[in-house]
Amino acid sequence: MKHSTKIEIEAKSILEIFYFLFKGIKNIFKFIKSIFSLPILVSLGKIKDLQSCGLKYKFKYYYNLDEILLKQYPQGMIGQMIHRYIYQILNKETKFDKEHILEVIISKIEDEYKDFTEEDKNFHIRNIKKMLENFYNWYSENKYEIVSVNYDIFVKYNNAKFKVKCDCILKDEDYIVIDFMTSKKNLSSEFLTYDFDTNYQYFVLDKFFTKKQKNFKLIKFFLPYNNFVEFKPDWAQQKETEKIIFDLLEQLKNKEFEIKKGPMCGWCGYYDICPGWKLEREGDKGKNIPAFAEKTTLFRQARETKARMGLSYSKLSMYIQCPRRYRLCYLDKKGVKPQGFFSIGSTIHNALEVFYQIKTKNNKEPSIDQLLNLYDKFWISAGYKTPQEEKEYYLNGRQWLINYYEKFVKEKFITAYATEEYFELPIGKNTHVMIGYIDRIQKNPDGTFEILDYKTDPKIRSQQEVDSDLQLTIYYWALRNRGIETKSLGLIFIRFAEIVYTTRSQKDIDVLDGYVKEVADRMWADAEKYMNLAKEYDEKNQVIPEEKIEEILPSKINKYCGGCDYLKGCPKEELVKTEYKDKLLFEVSDTGEVLDEEIEIDIKEEPE
Repeated sequence: MKHSTKIEIEAKSILEIFYFLFKGIKNIFKFIKSIFSLPILVSLGKIKDLQSCGLKYKFKYYYNLDEILLKQYPQGMIGQMIHRYIYQILNKETKFDKEHILEVIISKIEDEYKDFTEEDKNFHIRNIKKMLENFYNWYSENKYEIVSVNYDIFVKYNNAKFKVKCDCILKDEDYIVIDFMTSKKNLSSEFLTYDFDTNYQYFVLDKFFTKKQKNFKLIKFFLPYNNFVEFKPDWAQQKETEKIIFDLLEQLKNKEFEIKKGPMCGWCGYYDICPGWKLEREGDKGKNIPAFAEKTTLFRQARETKARMGLSYSKLSMYIQCPRRYRLCYLDKKGVKPQGFFSIGSTIHNALEVFYQIKTKNNKEPSIDQLLNLYDKFWISAGYKTPQEEKEYYLNGRQWLINYYEKFVKEKFITAYATEEYFELPIGKNTHVMIGYIDRIQKNPDGTFEILDYKTDPKIRSQQEVDSDLQLTIYYWALRNRGIETKSLGLIFIRFAEIVYTTRSQKDIDVLDGYVKEVADRMWADAEKYMNLAKEYDEKNQVIPEEKIEEILPSKINKYCGGCDYLKGCPKEELVKTEYKDKLLFEVSDTGEVLDEEIEIDIKEEPE
């Protein structure tokens, strides 16, 4: 018996030795793999996909699923072909022959797009001609050495490998990186500073050229407009861009691939299998909700149908407040600038969105530290003029949340039924489509529902203003369309830790529906007039006189003029700064700088 026990002990010891050897070898291999493992490869395309929706990124890059795309547009193909010819000309692989290039591009477009009309053809011919001529005029006058064409730059930084494509690199005293733009965008230097794509490019290029101890400039050449713009980095915007990039990298490392519904979903090639759109595709018989977007979203359908508007509340209200501002923002796509009062509002919205997703036990509320940590995590640095201004906003916003927590969270916390809920609503007698995000939907212990919307306005609105608020009526209607009747709706004024409640009924929906129909029809008609005018002057190769534009989409003074990105050069600029300066929501200086703090305007990116 003793001999048997000794053998068992020895066998056990040998197994333990093998186990620890195996574990040690495994750890060594793991260590070696960590040394030699390739860093995550990051490109602007991947960043944009992950920004738009984590699930889309997973389908595309993890599962390698092909996108099933609906109708495509020739603009993308035209842009690719123009770039290809530009590269060949710059590399001296072919001579510039405008008519031949034009003929080849149009021929291929007609072969690819069978519904290509004569009107479409004439429009694209004019546009392609302009781009080719503007490129060649620049090329024939270029005095700098062409160093590289269609060149990919790679930079290793913080365990990631960043990639950026350079259309052309020139050499003067400094290096000049040129990006040829063929899209509808036409940004001035003022607005280019805040363009995310350009900031990402600059972030990578700066790391690359700094390592080589070389100076460089980044130029965007907007070919349709012959607009040659040098990028001027802004300290706060670059700080925010870097934060966005590394937050997204953290998502990749942690394999966080959340569905993010939004206005771009209609153009996604995974719409048909996305679980987030199951209700819209298939309906819900139990709730008596029919399928109403089987192939693609209502928003895309509206954008692709004549005389139908794809609306958001900010788009609608901007047109009502000032048609000129609406035109510059949505039709001319001049861009918008981040400002401190936008950033603090977005920071607080993002923090409260995640805070109210926290699930607690025994009705115990999350701690104030959890809320403040989320505030720090989601802090947006863009839009502040100086670090001191950013610090002041940060401290103010922090105190607002502390006051809010003391009044509305302690012993009152309920995990939200939904936060930042995206919706698409047929509106305007079923002619148009309204999109939006509901900040918070709350299901109370008695089973009733509330809609709560956060505001960082500099003043509390009156009960009458809240009772007539169009945005809340839109939210109420959007939930009713999903089978949810809302008992009450409230605007939470974060700066003051106050809530003003209201209710809605079918009567409010009927009034809103008729009003939106009237305004949206006018928006469509005005846009058509403006685009026809632009076409007329484009064919004459002339600039549209400002007074002609004012006849269609006039400038209009309103309380938001002080924070308008387009105040400079406005026909009513002088009046705004003098006669009406005391009637603005916040003060504006003689140079056009905002002197007050907050404003609530939300512009979401929409597809072009």
